[in-house]
Amino acid sequence: MLFNSYVFVFLFFPISLAGYWLCVKAAEKKGRSFLPSMFLVTASLLFYGYLKPAYLPVLLVSLLVNFFFYRQIEKRKEKKVLLAAGILLDLLVLGIFKYTGSTFVPLGISFFTFSQIAFLMEGYRGSLKKTGFLDYSLYLTFFPKIMEGPIALPADFLPAYQESRKKGFSYENLYRGLTLFILGLSKKVLLADTLGKAVDFGYSNLSALNTPDALIVMLSYTLQLYFDFSGYCDMAMGIARCFSIALPLNFNMPYRAENIIDFWKRWHITLTRFFTKYLYIPLGGNRKGRFRTYINTLVVFLVSGIWHGAGFTFVIWGGMHGALYVVTRWIHDRKKDKAAAEGNGVQSRTAGEKQNTVATTGGAEKVNLLSRTGKLCSTVLTFLFVNVAWVFFRAPSVDDALALFKRMGSLTFTRVNWNLAGNFNLDEFWYVIKVLHLDSWQYAHYILMVLILAVALILSVKKESAVRMAERIKPGALSTLVLAVLLLWCVLGFGGVSSFIYLNF
Repeated sequence: MLFNSYVFVFLFFPISLAGYWLCVKAAEKKGRSFLPSMFLVTASLLFYGYLKPAYLPVLLVSLLVNFFFYRQIEKRKEKKVLLAAGILLDLLVLGIFKYTGSTFVPLGISFFTFSQIAFLMEGYRGSLKKTGFLDYSLYLTFFPKIMEGPIALPADFLPAYQESRKKGFSYENLYRGLTLFILGLSKKVLLADTLGKAVDFGYSNLSALNTPDALIVMLSYTLQLYFDFSGYCDMAMGIARCFSIALPLNFNMPYRAENIIDFWKRWHITLTRFFTKYLYIPLGGNRKGRFRTYINTLVVFLVSGIWHGAGFTFVIWGGMHGALYVVTRWIHDRKKDKAAAEGNGVQSRTAGEKQNTVATTGGAEKVNLLSRTGKLCSTVLTFLFVNVAWVFFRAPSVDDALALFKRMGSLTFTRVNWNLAGNFNLDEFWYVIKVLHLDSWQYAHYILMVLILAVALILSVKKESAVRMAERIKPGALSTLVLAVLLLWCVLGFGGVSSFIYLNF
């Protein structure tokens, strides 16, 4: 079942929300503490199996096998052997479905596999209280996060769930959750899906693109992927908030990053955390010298690329990010070494010498301006690199990626392809252009393309994320009306419903 569907918005979500809180009340009155968990697990399995029931047995078998390994790890002394066997089995199943060319790939298998690995690891480390089958099942299957994350660690999710039951229903949580859900839905339906039409056209007609066309296709995918995936995560967090359950933040305005290290602190945060905790640190992290640190970093990024897909394009994408990450970290390390070497001299300066460093207010302002300019340039260059790397992430093959770059480098600056621009001309906006009698203008066909790209770009780099906006918006007639209009607009767009990009991973 998709969040951006009639059946979810008008049937599944309201019924599951009402049913859960009724079960919480019943559990309080009749002492049946298992009712809320059982209800959510049942609803989550229905959610997961709705699109294709054949996926459900794979999830259930995986769930049962991993819980068996968890219990054995708890009971026996040979914990390392059992942990290794459980993780290898999970990775083997993931590999069979995802990397053998099978046409049968259960939705979200990468995400729920990582959740199970995290559970086994935490069980091995003893950081979990003894967890029953029902709570384990809820952790794995909770429907907002099962197919695309965010990847919640069991030590975070299970206490948050128990706390939500203690606190009970909250109108504040309901309002904030619905607000975030609508904002995320708007990002997906109104922006990501529109941009996606242009991207699909571009990659299907590479030979027909000129330089501006190719640049528009590249930028459109950069924005589409962000609004699609962050929109899903916003919706997941919003839905969970309605249940008074907190899911971890997965995006924090990544296109504002000043360098690639900063980018990976902001993009798919829970995946970065997973790889850091369960791969980078076990490999040695930064405890075995800088060279080993750089190698470990490269390994993590290559594994991240392979996790996303079997194609060589994903390996190139991971390798590009890993290489730049290592170079950036090396530069930072050199600066730290230099600062440490000069540290004694700097610390020994007198107060008078410090005052002479910047003689005037104007000098201080100049230094500040140069600093801001440097940060802006660094942010722009990071954004350009991310755009280029996303080409390999999106392209069906390396040849297609190189073909798009070739079209960019052709330096043919003719008018943007008529059909490419037409993908931005949504009916509701085009009607406004007609009312304003702008449709007869020779460039009218391109108005919406420019506007949508500009709005998407601005929203992707603005300071305030949807999560923060949902917390800041004050309940009132105007805000409620705006949210209602956004929801209605999205619902009217469900006719051309599309799946989420990360469902493929």
